[in-house]
Amino acid sequence: MATDLFSAAGISTWQARLNRSPSFTEAAGEWSGRLLLIEQAVEGARRSTWVVVGGGRCTEARMGLPADEVAADYVLSASPDAWVDLVTARHTPATSALLGHLTLLKGSLMALIPHARAAAELLAAAAEDPS
Repeated sequence: MATDLFSAAGISTWQARLNRSPSFTEAAGEWSGRLLLIEQAVEGARRSTWVVVGGGRCTEARMGLPADEVAADYVLSASPDAWVDLVTARHTPATSALLGHLTLLKGSLMALIPHARAAAELLAAAAEDPS
């Protein structure tokens, strides 16, 4: 089962996995940024996760706060089902964006494109089975 990217326990587990992942370290070596990931349910429920990456590591990960949207370099929003599709690699971030399932609310798509592999590794770490 995929890690819940929007719960305190899930975020902590995810950060630990990222920082143990040689694939993430290699892919994200040149990536530095602050991301706010938003899970927006149809009925209005909203959860968010703050993630800071730099030098191939996840230096901070926690539940998002309202002020994080202003501080973030990138704000990405998707439904709970779309996040599951991303974490389980049913869709890539690019495919999800093209389908309208993932929305870049803040930041430059052109600046993110060179980090597509790092983003995929970021999500793959959440797909690992905790057992």
